[in-house]
Amino acid sequence: SSGINAEYGEVRPGQDPRDSLKETLSNLLCKETESNSQTIDWKVNDVVCQWWRPSFEPPQYPYIPPHVSCPKECRTIYLVDLPERATFAVPRNYRLVAAPLFELYDNSSSYGPVISSLPQLISRYNPIYM
Repeated sequence: SSGINAEYGEVRPGQDPRDSLKETLSNLLCKETESNSQTIDWKVNDVVCQWWRPSFEPPQYPYIPPHVSCPKECRTIYLVDLPERATFAVPRNYRLVAAPLFELYDNSSSYGPVISSLPQLISRYNPIYM
């Protein structure tokens, strides 16, 4: 039995997707050194959305099309609270981009349909700015 695809890996059968996300975030963004063995307690909150890929073709949909009985991939977007203080280590082959929500909004040509839909999806949350 195959697992459900996640953004940077695959959720193993029987594994909780939230635990898999926490593990992926820690492996991807937390740099461990001899003097700093930082572990972050990731707080994974709500499921913001799910996007489905019905076949091995690129298009994804925010629903399972009616003619599809077994989709090939499910991409789930979670809302994760960042800790108040943390040091992130971005791998060299990745690029960390801070894009304002107004730039993402309705800009699927630059960011794709999943990322450009985030402003509408998270509009139901009231962020706390510090």
